[in-house]
Amino acid sequence: MKQIPSAVRRTVAFWAVFLVLFFLMTQAFSTFPDYRSYQSIGGFYLEEEGSLDAIYLGSSNCYAFWSAPVAWHNYGLKVYPYASPSQPFYALEYLIRETRKTQPDAMYIININSVESDDLTPNGIHYLINYIPESENRQALTNHLADLLGYNMIEKLEFRFPWLRMRELWLDRIKNGPVPEPDGLMGASTYEHFLEDSEDITARYLRSDRKKAIPMMLTESVIGLLDYCDEEGIRVLFVSVPRAEESEEALGRINAVRDIIRSHGRDVLDMNPIFAELSLDLTQDYYNDKHTNIHGSVKFTNYLCEYLIGHCGLRNRQGGNSARWDEAWRRYAEIIAPWTLDIELDSRRRDSALPAPSGLTASAGGEASVRISWEAVPGADGYRVYRKTGKTGAWELLGETSETAFEDTGPRKDETRYTVVAQRAANGEIYYGNFWYQGVEAA
Repeated sequence: MKQIPSAVRRTVAFWAVFLVLFFLMTQAFSTFPDYRSYQSIGGFYLEEEGSLDAIYLGSSNCYAFWSAPVAWHNYGLKVYPYASPSQPFYALEYLIRETRKTQPDAMYIININSVESDDLTPNGIHYLINYIPESENRQALTNHLADLLGYNMIEKLEFRFPWLRMRELWLDRIKNGPVPEPDGLMGASTYEHFLEDSEDITARYLRSDRKKAIPMMLTESVIGLLDYCDEEGIRVLFVSVPRAEESEEALGRINAVRDIIRSHGRDVLDMNPIFAELSLDLTQDYYNDKHTNIHGSVKFTNYLCEYLIGHCGLRNRQGGNSARWDEAWRRYAEIIAPWTLDIELDSRRRDSALPAPSGLTASAGGEASVRISWEAVPGADGYRVYRKTGKTGAWELLGETSETAFEDTGPRKDETRYTVVAQRAANGEIYYGNFWYQGVEAA
């Protein structure tokens, strides 16, 4: 047998090693370093086929406003947020095709706030497509979005092999190692700003019904999506969430898209005109202009659940084979405990007409006591007093009183905070009002 020349053997060995390394590198760097996208998009594929009531599509508004574990615990609804930062509206038809592979009977909730601008970016595409399994639909979506960016064939390679361009990928893998497995919290948010921060967005919150002209490309995308849903008989609820838009023009674009959708006979739940019904507090329910914190998320989730049950025919499905969702709630409740009160999560016993007590103070009354005082809340029958120690300590109920002062005689500790909730009785039930999330620190 004729011997293969050594030069040929070396060449074959070189390319074999190169291809193996190329494949391994592609696998290792196939995800863009965004934890939220990985949990929402990647985690979706762990759901059992045909198990979801609805799929929530959209940008970061979805996982900031919507809490799947809260919806499951309070209403028995399985609604998964298939969301990513800056998720392009132009991707929606492909995303419905993608998720219907395993959830063919689910309805869709589609957030339209992302039409505020045409800010389609490579990063926004990476956040989305890098967590979708390889398929013909994924490739079609990638080509579609790259074409909208005006990319040529060579430039499109970065979406197939992201490590060719993305310096952030290398730095992230060096610093943090491989991307962890999905956390099993059904896309629920646990990041620091969401849990800890509150910002007053009152001065920046816009309300307007005026409409602005939108690009023909966006109009065609909206109409194409509507036609596809009609042809396939897909149930869809379009929503516009209340947030501080960048300008009146941005809000006008959202209004224009809303009207196109309604003119085609589809339902749009525009929450700006009904803001008060959601009981959202512009002074403390958001962590920045466009995203609610954990407290606003709970309120929004409860409201939307009641809408889905009352207007869209969804129903409570607790019980049966739902161990993963029960576990998701148990773990999520533990995570959010340092920032939420026990009564806050029970939507049926909240009374937003009772404001947070003003004039709240906590001052030392001696070596082993703290005096908490506040102003009376109109309509309140009494008050619940809570204490929290340390950044990650859970709020604990100290007691109830009909007065506007309370003495904490427990041992003094550093970083101890207090908050007070007004309550009232009606029809044999106790209802609880709003409270200051950060509380006040003992002086």
